[in-house]
Amino acid sequence: MKSFFYTMKCAGQAFSKVYRFDKSVVLLALFAYTIVAFQANINIFFSKWIVDQLSSNNIQLIMGIIAILITCQLFRLGLESYSQFKNREMHMKFGIHCENELIELVARTELLDKEHPKFTGDFSYWSFINGKYLESYNAVTQLIKQGLVALLSLSYLLYYHLYIGIVALLVGTLKGLYDLYAVRQRVSIDEKLMRQSRGYYYFFDLLTGPQTQKEITLFQLVPYFRQRWLTKKNEATALSMQLERLNLNRKFAGELLSIFSSGFVIVIIAFLIFRGTLTIGDYVAITMALTITESNISMMFASVSGLTENATHIRKLHKIERDIQAATRLQEQHKPRTFRFEDKLEIRNLTFRYPNRDEPTLHEITAEIKKGEMITILGENGSGKSTLIKLLLGLYQSKDDSIFYDGVSIRELDRTGMWEKTSAVFQDYIKYMTDVRDNIAVGNVAEANNTYKLHAVLEKVGLSKTFKHGLDTKLGMLEDSAVNLSGGQWQRLALSRVFVSDVHELVVFDEPTSALDPVSEVRLMDEILHYCQGKTVLMVSHRVGIAKRANRIFVIQGGRIAESGTHEELLKQEGLYHEMWHQQKQWYD
Repeated sequence: MKSFFYTMKCAGQAFSKVYRFDKSVVLLALFAYTIVAFQANINIFFSKWIVDQLSSNNIQLIMGIIAILITCQLFRLGLESYSQFKNREMHMKFGIHCENELIELVARTELLDKEHPKFTGDFSYWSFINGKYLESYNAVTQLIKQGLVALLSLSYLLYYHLYIGIVALLVGTLKGLYDLYAVRQRVSIDEKLMRQSRGYYYFFDLLTGPQTQKEITLFQLVPYFRQRWLTKKNEATALSMQLERLNLNRKFAGELLSIFSSGFVIVIIAFLIFRGTLTIGDYVAITMALTITESNISMMFASVSGLTENATHIRKLHKIERDIQAATRLQEQHKPRTFRFEDKLEIRNLTFRYPNRDEPTLHEITAEIKKGEMITILGENGSGKSTLIKLLLGLYQSKDDSIFYDGVSIRELDRTGMWEKTSAVFQDYIKYMTDVRDNIAVGNVAEANNTYKLHAVLEKVGLSKTFKHGLDTKLGMLEDSAVNLSGGQWQRLALSRVFVSDVHELVVFDEPTSALDPVSEVRLMDEILHYCQGKTVLMVSHRVGIAKRANRIFVIQGGRIAESGTHEELLKQEGLYHEMWHQQKQWYD
C-alpha cells in the first residue's frame, strides 16, 4: 500500500510538472479525452438503436441518427487530432526542458564524481530516467481517459446486464493485476540495459569513428574489437529478449483470458436472444460495452503499472538530485569569500586519494608559490602532476584545509569567482567541432564577437593565414565543409584561449607544446612567457628545457615533491632533476 501511495505521489508530481510547463495543452488534452470517453459510450446506444430499427420502415430517422453519429465521430476526430498535434509539440519542448535540467544536474556535480568510471553508467541511466516524467504524465492522462470510458461502459453493463458487467470487471482486473506483477522485473532489466549499452556503444564507435581509424587500420584491429562489440551486443540482446519474453507472456495471458470471457458472454447472449429476452441490438451493444470495459480496465492497470515502474526510476533520480542539492546547500551555508591572489599560494600537507583507489595519489605535499612566479612541475607519468593542478584550480576539492590563497583556504573561496581569474590549457584539451571563433573564445566567451582581438590572438599562435574563411571556418567532422587540423594546429588553437583575457592571475599549462615542432615550440613559448609576465604560471611538462626558464622547479615522484629549487640549485644536488636534464640533453648532443 505504501508503494501504491508513493506511485500516486510521483504520478501527481509528474503531472504537475508538465501542467506548470504548458497548462493550455494539458487542459486541451483532458477535454479531448473526456469527449472521447463520452463519444465511445454514445456509440453503444446509437449502434443498439440503429440495429433494432433496421426492421422498421423509418429510413429517414435511421439516416438522421447515422448522420448525427458520423458528425460526433468527425468532431471527435478533429479535436483528437488537434490535441495530439499540440501534445506532440509540447512533448518536444518539454524534452528540451528536461535535457536542460539534466545539463544543469551534471554541471552541479563535482568534477571528481564526473571523472569516476561509474559516472558514465549513471549518466546513461539519468538520461533514461529523465524521460520518465513525460511518460508518467502520459500515463496519468491516459488513466483519466480509460477510467471515464470504463466507468461509463461498466455502468451500462451493470445497470442492464449485471452478471456480464461483473464478468467484464473481473477479467479486466485479472489482466491488469498480472501486468502489475511484472513491474519489478521490468525495472531491473531496464536499468541493466541502460548500463550495458555503454559497452557496445563504445566498441561500435571505436570501430566506426573517424578519430580511431589510423590505429584500427594499421594494426588490423577490426576482427579483435568486433568480437568485443559482438560480446557486449549479445549480452544486451539477451536482456532485451528477456524483457520481450516478459511482455509477450503478459500479453498472451491477457488475450487468452479475453478470448474465454468473450466466448462465455457470447454464449449467454445467444441463449437470451433465442429466448427473446434480448434483441440483436442488445447483442451489438453488450459486446461493444464488454470489449470497451474489459480493455479499458486492463489498460488502467497497465497505466498504473507504468506509473509504478516510472516511480521506481524517478525515486532514484530524486535521490541523486537531493544528494547534489545537499552538497550545494552545504557549500552555501558558509558564504564564500571573494578570491584574491595578491601575495602567495600555500600548500600545506596536501594528501589526496581518488574514490576508486586504495593508495593516495598525492602524499603530504607542502610548498609555497609567490604571486608572479613561474613554476615548472616535472615528473613521470602517473606521479600526480595533473591531480595537483586540478586541486590548485579548485576543480577537485580536498577533504582538509590544505590549499590557501593569501591565507584563505580554497574551501572557503568563491570558486566561480576564482575561475574567472584563472586559465588553463590541459593536456587533453577539447577540440570544439564548431568554428575557429568558438575554439578561441571559450577562453573568455565575453570576447566572442571581438573579431579584432581574436585575429590578433591567431597572429600570436601562428595561425593567422591558416584558415580560408578566417574565424568562421568550420572545424571537425560535423559539417561536410569543415576542415580537420593536424595535432600541432589543434594545440596552437587550444593555446590561443589563454590570450583572450587580460584578467587572469593564475595560468596553468599542462604539456602545452607536446604536439609542436621545435622551432614553433620555442617561438610560441616566447609569446606565452611574454604574455604571462606578472601572472603566476604553473607549467606541467616532461621537457626540462622549459623548466630552465622557470623561477623554480618542483620535481614530483610517487605523489611527493622530491626536489624543489631553481635550475642551477637542482643541478648541483645531482638528484632526479640532474638525471632528467642530462638524459634529455643527450638527445641533442
